[in-house]
Amino acid sequence: MSLPEHLIEIDNLHTHFFTDDGVVRAVEGVSFNIPRGKTICVVGESGCGKSITARSILQVVDPPGRIVEGDIHFYPDADSKVNIAQLKPNGKEIRAIRGKEITMIFQEPMTSLSPLYTIGNQIVEALRWHLPISKKEARERAIEALAKVGIPRPAERIDAYTFELSGGMRQRAMIAMALVCEPKLLIADEPTTALDVTTQANILDLIRELQRELGMSVMFITHDLGVVAEIADEVAVMYLGTIVEKGTVEAIFKDPKHPYTRALLNSIPKLEPAARTRLDAVRGSVPHPLNRPSGCPFHERCDYAVAGVCDTTDPPLITLEGQHEVRCVLYGDAQGDALRELEREATAEAGPQIAARAPAEQLLLEVDRLKMHFPIKTGFFNRTVGHVKAVDDVSFAIREGETLGLVGESGCGKTTLGHTLMRLYQPTAGKILYDGTSGNGQVDLAHLNNRELKRYRREIRMIFQDPHASLNPRMVVRDIVGESLMVNELAKGSELDETVRGLLQRVGLRPEYIQRYPHAFSGGERQRIGIARALAPNPKLIVADEAVSALDVSVQAQILNLLKDLQAEFGLTFLFISHDLSVVAHISDRVAVMYVGKIVELATTETLFSRPQHPYTEALLSAVLKPDPTLRNDANRILLTGDVADPANTPSGCDFHPRCRYAQDRCKTEVPALRETAAGHFVSCHFSEELELRGIDHG
Repeated sequence: MSLPEHLIEIDNLHTHFFTDDGVVRAVEGVSFNIPRGKTICVVGESGCGKSITARSILQVVDPPGRIVEGDIHFYPDADSKVNIAQLKPNGKEIRAIRGKEITMIFQEPMTSLSPLYTIGNQIVEALRWHLPISKKEARERAIEALAKVGIPRPAERIDAYTFELSGGMRQRAMIAMALVCEPKLLIADEPTTALDVTTQANILDLIRELQRELGMSVMFITHDLGVVAEIADEVAVMYLGTIVEKGTVEAIFKDPKHPYTRALLNSIPKLEPAARTRLDAVRGSVPHPLNRPSGCPFHERCDYAVAGVCDTTDPPLITLEGQHEVRCVLYGDAQGDALRELEREATAEAGPQIAARAPAEQLLLEVDRLKMHFPIKTGFFNRTVGHVKAVDDVSFAIREGETLGLVGESGCGKTTLGHTLMRLYQPTAGKILYDGTSGNGQVDLAHLNNRELKRYRREIRMIFQDPHASLNPRMVVRDIVGESLMVNELAKGSELDETVRGLLQRVGLRPEYIQRYPHAFSGGERQRIGIARALAPNPKLIVADEAVSALDVSVQAQILNLLKDLQAEFGLTFLFISHDLSVVAHISDRVAVMYVGKIVELATTETLFSRPQHPYTEALLSAVLKPDPTLRNDANRILLTGDVADPANTPSGCDFHPRCRYAQDRCKTEVPALRETAAGHFVSCHFSEELELRGIDHG
């Protein structure tokens, strides 16, 4: 008897949460199949029900949620069939499946792996729970699993704790634990969202290789459409608890049918730095499932909504050619003619250019040989035995009204550099020469005390990566945004209220939200509050530290458009820190590439992306995943082995030489200087003029 085509068949699944405020219909009538041995990607914004659908398959939905209707048929072999939806969540049958036949890896391994036990203990426990093997044999298999996922020295690392591993290594350890029992289905819930482009590429290659080796199916949840284009065989697009479109990855990217799918694809920043058009952001945000709109769930945000139809009719799932399915009233008997006509009208004119103000020639900030070293202390007498060279001899300048992008892997010192410029740290050495509007000319911020810095803290502000952690949950929006105004005695009383209302309106929030607490807002709205807070004292320079990396692609597009508009309106200058090169290409005038505390390349955005001169830059660009399944670039990708060098124990010579495929003997002994190889193009590489490196156009 042959194996069934599908490993999992989900039919009309409903998962609801019964709260004091009402029934939250998180998953509402979801139906799709997971092919045997293939990868299906489930995409959509946060709050669309992707993770709850995955948790329903494993019966690990947190109370007060539960499956109320529908079937999840699991076909582990040719003559077996199990309806997971009918199993007890804590019963013996589902526990035999969970962790062995079906496993799951999560976005943040630090919250999923126990910090109290070693990696080896946790993998051994999973093995011995499901298989009748000895502790010794389980440990041997655990070491094999760690080696298989590319963890160096697995016999030593098996006894490491979670906090002793880098982010990429933790994610690999979690994959090892998920795959050690050789499951038939791996559910991966945003496993690469927080990772660098190089680490992300390595993890995706690893999952793909292990999938081929084990013949397993993969359900991959993500909002990154570059990842979808790279790994998916089939795609299911979710919105507000329902599937709105399904099809092969080629069909979804080449001919998307649903307006929501089209909107997500149009929101992606283009890698061409010269394409300075505004991003086509999806307006609004996903409604809360408690407040589901009548009719089509997407009609309130849809550019093609038909009044009197879309707001009253919940469309069925319609099958088009090639098993391409779409849930939209515009695809009835007309087979999409109405939508195509609307699209022709919408695309008759080119997208508007980004409102721009050319950077001035005046330098706003000059950083000269800046160092930020942290002492390593040990022993009873707390002696200094070394230093972590987080920022090591960095020099660059930013012109007034310019956006300088700062890129590099985690651990390269980007955030520390940003915090040092903000004078959250006292620099070890070097100068931070600032020429703002205080009337004092150029001032070295590196050597001012806190009292002297006060006037400049109004002019240099920061937007943080995590809008949830950076907003005080005990303060209302009025106090969060207006705090700097009160501290600097710029406004108080009714004038303060009016100023805060104006700032909220400027960043796209309703002024009446002034008395709300942060928890009442979505992630994108909280980031807007953070932007309003940064703008409040009328700054000149804003350090944006991964300001959009935690956001959905649709919300990311809204925030990027907002930042460019604010820059044009107020003449703002940005230092934009990010590991997303597509975002950097879209928003930056120039880009600096950082590695182990040093700038290794600095050039205009167009030059750096098309003609890089440092091997590290080339590797970063080659790892960028493009939202086009025809450009799956396995052959061209440069795989960087190992982690970023330890800033407390850097290699001799060039810091990058242990990972560089062009390294020669000179690189191992001589530190390359940052030198100007062409007008405005600075590179720290001995052989930059001799190397012919690939830019993004060669993808």
